[in-house]
Amino acid sequence: MLEQKVNLIFGPGKLSELGGIVREKGYRKAMVVCDSGIVAAGITDKVCKVLADAGVEYIVYDKVNPEPSHNVPDQGIVVFQENGCDVAVGVGGGSSMDCAKSINLLRYNEGPILRFAGPNVPMNLSPGVILIPTTSGTGSEVSDGLVMSSDDHMKHGCLAVNAMAEYAIVDPELMVTMPPELTAATGLDAFSHACEGYTTNIASVATDHIEEAVMRTVVEWLPVAVRDGSNVEARAHMAIASTLGGWMLVQAHTNAGHSVAHLIGSYYGIPHGEACAYATPWLLEFNAPALPEKVRWVGELVGGKFTGRETPEEIGAITRDAFIRFRDEVLQLPPASRYNPDKSIFPTVAQGIVDEMFQMFQPRPMSVQDAMDILEKLFA
Repeated sequence: MLEQKVNLIFGPGKLSELGGIVREKGYRKAMVVCDSGIVAAGITDKVCKVLADAGVEYIVYDKVNPEPSHNVPDQGIVVFQENGCDVAVGVGGGSSMDCAKSINLLRYNEGPILRFAGPNVPMNLSPGVILIPTTSGTGSEVSDGLVMSSDDHMKHGCLAVNAMAEYAIVDPELMVTMPPELTAATGLDAFSHACEGYTTNIASVATDHIEEAVMRTVVEWLPVAVRDGSNVEARAHMAIASTLGGWMLVQAHTNAGHSVAHLIGSYYGIPHGEACAYATPWLLEFNAPALPEKVRWVGELVGGKFTGRETPEEIGAITRDAFIRFRDEVLQLPPASRYNPDKSIFPTVAQGIVDEMFQMFQPRPMSVQDAMDILEKLFA
């Protein structure tokens, strides 16, 4: 059964409905959770004006940082309670939305937030979150997970089925100011959600249909959005692709592509969307022996040419190269090598990749040596 728990409001200009939703739910004071960039871009002002026009009190908590630290929600819940807030409104990319979910989770559950990084930690139902994405990548507005970083900058995923948003307002007009590189990176994050969900060991015919639609949408519309960020039609297509990809995270999850992305993000400071974009071609190649037909489908979508006589390994190589051309030439994402990784710690990173939780959804088991090989190729 495919279940979607979040009330989704989608379309240009739909931010205007925020105040009505807050009042209808009976909330009196909102904490707007965001980062300083969202404030500087003027998006926070738009959100606050809608709240003020509806007679809703609010405060702004703009302490969210990239790959957010556990300190942000652990300190944010104190501010939330001291100010008498009763609803968290997350505005921004995945970091801001995850922090809003985390702060609200701590209203109903004893902290600290990293206590919930364990897979079997009980969690009380935590209503009171409205999420407003400003990028088209994470899908956090409808997903059942959140990611926080510890003091050593390691990322920790938390399964938060009981802390999902009540409402998501997906307004593509809020996304037109994203610069081309961020547009490309976040769009490929959305692609990675669909691509990895398509190639997990729990994918189904139902999820496959949706994952294929998401991937087709990204391939068609992401280049348009990169070329012309003001194109609201392209932004709308990418916004719904991201949201559907986030929904599929609940249904089919991701595979070791996100294990690689989380670890290289943790150790080398690579933003999550870029990390996913760098990992994707190598996981497609790695998983081709287990799922050659699906990997070939992805390869054809991104421009790969096949005769029908290829071995699974050849399918993987063709698909890998086609995706890299799409990423590097069409979308012009800069190479991973620009992060100048410390290769001496590759064994530690590789072990972390193999130990990461999304490995359980791999269609093909991955060894530490396999992860080492992927790291060498990814940063070549």
